[in-house]
Amino acid sequence: MRSLGGAQDTFVKAPERERPRWTAFYGQSELDHLAAVVHYNSGSHTLAEAMAHRALARIPTAFRRNRALATAQLALAQLHQGEPEQATATAADVFTIMDGGTLPGRMRTLIGDFHRGLFVLAPSASYARDWADRMRTEWSRA
Repeated sequence: MRSLGGAQDTFVKAPERERPRWTAFYGQSELDHLAAVVHYNSGSHTLAEAMAHRALARIPTAFRRNRALATAQLALAQLHQGEPEQATATAADVFTIMDGGTLPGRMRTLIGDFHRGLFVLAPSASYARDWADRMRTEWSRA
């Protein structure tokens, strides 16, 4: 958490014109997404959800993969807060964002983690069955 705070402080202090050119893609949205991952992995699912929402508010629409990754992270945070139906709707957005494109490995891992977690919490819910059908369809495209 200290490292995350230090990264935020450094990012805010570094004027954009002094940053190396190779970091031009990196903005506050990326830092917010990383914070969501850190909070999720630390078990702070409420903070993870908040940071994922914050990241999604800032990630440009054109950055499909980044938006889909943050959305998957959001779905996991919601799931671990005991909101499986809302989380399922959020997770389905990943496929919409990717628009039939191949899911990168890290995203496939997150979606797989979500899928397993969903069926632990709500194995017989209709939205879980609908999710499983959608996932099979999307996975077969990839």
